[in-house]
Amino acid sequence: MFLRAAKNCRARLRIKQAPLRVGDQTAGRSRMIVFGDHKRTRSAEQLREAVLAAAGAIDDLPAGIERHAALVDLFVTASELFQGLADAEFDTRGADGSSSRQKLGSEILVELSREVLRSWQQGFARKGSLDASLLAKLAAIDCGSAITTGPAEGYALYALFPETYLLAALRSGLDTNTCVIGIRSIGLGLAAMVAAALHAPPPISVRPIGHPFSRHISAAPELLGSWRDRPQAKFAIVDEGPGLSGSSFHAVIAWLRRQGIGQERIHLFPSHRGGPGARADAETIAALSQCQSHVAGFEDVFDGAVAPGLRDWIGHLLGEADVELHEISGGAWRNYLSAPADAWPPAFPAFERRKFMASADGERWLVKFAGFGESGGRKLRTARALHEAGFGAQPAGLCHGFLVERWIDADRLDRAAPARDLLIEWLGRYLGWRAARLQADEAGASLNQLARMAVQNCEEALGENLAHALQTWFACQPSPGPTPRVEIDGRLHAWEFLVRPHGLLKTDAFDHCRSHDLIGCQGIEWDVAGARVEHDLSAAELSRLVGRIEQATLIDRALVDYFEPCYLAFQLGLWTIAEHSTDEEERMRSTRAVERYKAGLVRLLAC
Repeated sequence: MFLRAAKNCRARLRIKQAPLRVGDQTAGRSRMIVFGDHKRTRSAEQLREAVLAAAGAIDDLPAGIERHAALVDLFVTASELFQGLADAEFDTRGADGSSSRQKLGSEILVELSREVLRSWQQGFARKGSLDASLLAKLAAIDCGSAITTGPAEGYALYALFPETYLLAALRSGLDTNTCVIGIRSIGLGLAAMVAAALHAPPPISVRPIGHPFSRHISAAPELLGSWRDRPQAKFAIVDEGPGLSGSSFHAVIAWLRRQGIGQERIHLFPSHRGGPGARADAETIAALSQCQSHVAGFEDVFDGAVAPGLRDWIGHLLGEADVELHEISGGAWRNYLSAPADAWPPAFPAFERRKFMASADGERWLVKFAGFGESGGRKLRTARALHEAGFGAQPAGLCHGFLVERWIDADRLDRAAPARDLLIEWLGRYLGWRAARLQADEAGASLNQLARMAVQNCEEALGENLAHALQTWFACQPSPGPTPRVEIDGRLHAWEFLVRPHGLLKTDAFDHCRSHDLIGCQGIEWDVAGARVEHDLSAAELSRLVGRIEQATLIDRALVDYFEPCYLAFQLGLWTIAEHSTDEEERMRSTRAVERYKAGLVRLLAC
């Protein structure tokens, strides 16, 4: 798990503001631990069977956005499989190399990419089943080992559409005489998209290793094969990013240069035009700037000229011909609140999902990126369950990665607080339901990792003495026993609740347990600690809340106590990083949040 705030959330939101470099230790002067990637070990054979089932299901889909979206979901899941298999071979050999399995996997991804390309170029009018030979190749893949894998951030969180790489390649001027190199993990599949558009041979892939800010490539000499002996050949490096340091792109450039490849022959296919972040050294900046870069955006691909765009997808889902669409990413959703701007809650633009407000037939709908493949499907199921239980807004469905749910105009809890006993009753019912109904089979950070995060963030914000006191406190706590992991809410802030006549409604409640942070799925005690902090519950109120939740599930009170400083420190780190916004009012809102969580930690340590 990558714990430090060392990754750049970059300009992938593509909103009109300067990109925020998350965890930038130069601009932010912070080494807060906030972010993390969640990987898990799973059966490669089971994942292949899921790919085959998804491929077979496409047969029955009519032409349209649903079939196109299913194709992309299939491609994303297959990419995850072949990335895991390639990484397993790397772990065995200690270096990237060529194998028949990797070659076959790349061929399959290129064929799937061509299906996506044809679907897009035909305006989603394509229909029918996939080629039988493609399914035969999938069935022939050797999947005898377990693999370590997880949803790629771009596909799950940051609205990175693989079709944008098709258009970037088509516009690049490159041709079939191009060696396409994907940077794993997500770069393997994206490289297949580039190769498909160029009619180039299937890509190879590499996994940069070493310090996050100083990556290098470990690869067998034969990986490039005959490409080194083709003086007219070009080389395309494909990945999302570049991130905070740009070191992954630079590692591949340096590797090619050592093979005698001239800089002028190297082309980059990144996900944005922003360049590397503030941790990039002069050599990296120079190397990346000397290569031609090719980028296309979501609006370029789905502008309605070639294929229907997002407005059309939503209209199809809602059965409405006339849909108005406005982007509300980066905190712009607050323009639709009833509260004046000086009472807006804080926002962390680079950490938000991309989102839009859709209006149709007098109703408004929130359109929020939820992810491709199983990531998006799982979030839709959670959103539906929340609505059916009376805790969430009505979801209309998924539109190629975007979840559409009804927008509800109501006062927020921070502006219209109900009686405390009603608040605790509702919170108890809600958290009890989550614990009973949203159990998870994957784990987030361990207790030791959470404690380490809390001590680190405390030291950064409050100094060594208080950090030492917190470390001593953790050492004195009895080790909590194993607890069931659930899809925690993770966002118990008062502004996240709507006050309705029948009770409270929770917004933004279906995906924070699988966000780009280290928390992940935890025991429901994490949300109990969050409720205690965010709603300033007294000891008696906390006891009543726990009693209400225990009508549905048992609560480990010691774990609630253990989680409280962890929750405070996590929120402290998050909003400290958010403080470095370019907007003065946004900085002030984040600063107020930081001071509140600091005060909470100080009070806790004083006890």
